Amino acid sequence: MKTDLRVLAYNYIKDKILNNEYTSNQIISEKMISDELSISKTPVKEAFLYLESENFVVINPRKSVSVREVDLKLIKDIFQVRVRIEPLIVELTINSMNKEKLTKSLLDFKKKFTKMSGMKNVDNNEFDKLYDNYRYFFADNCGNLFFSEQMNLVYDHLHRIRKVLYGNAARRLEALEEHIYIINCILDNSTIEFVKELCEKHIEEAQMDFFKNLDNLNI
Repeated sequence: MKTDLRVLAYNYIKDKILNNEYTSNQIISEKMISDELSISKTPVKEAFLYLESENFVVINPRKSVSVREVDLKLIKDIFQVRVRIEPLIVELTINSMNKEKLTKSLLDFKKKFTKMSGMKNVDNNEFDKLYDNYRYFFADNCGNLFFSEQMNLVYDHLHRIRKVLYGNAARRLEALEEHIYIINCILDNSTIEFVKELCEKHIEEAQMDFFKNLDNLNI
């Protein structure tokens, strides 16, 4: 039960951080969380320790807890990992996943991407949900436990950064088209090298767009 309450507190706090309900540098108290969840402070304290290890919060010297700031270094670190590992997990998924299941999943994503790309106005929340599912799909099916865990954490941070920066709709539509093309290349059995190059190019374009929106961070 104790562990379950820690998980409850962890998921509750993390969800609010990811969706920018708890903003950068905001102080979060154990009492506030324990009151909101009607639990003791102990599982909340345990949740804070785990969230600190994932760089979502900072436990300050006087034991106050604040939300980790979204800054330029965090963004650069995220994209440095993405550009190195993301193309690799796409390759691992292609090589290790059952071909029939892979094809079915990719066709489903393609259908949803195509439908969304035809909309005049793309809903940010719907885009984020679909886009997150697509990325987590490759992380969860790459066949490597350590890559999977690391990239899921990276994508969690990426989700939060997007919420803070509010990427423009035009770039979102471009991203949809890029992924449709990547999916088509995978389904057409293009070389792994070419698919990985496309992934790298997409990540570089996404990073450039993030940097265009840095004014929202007041850096």
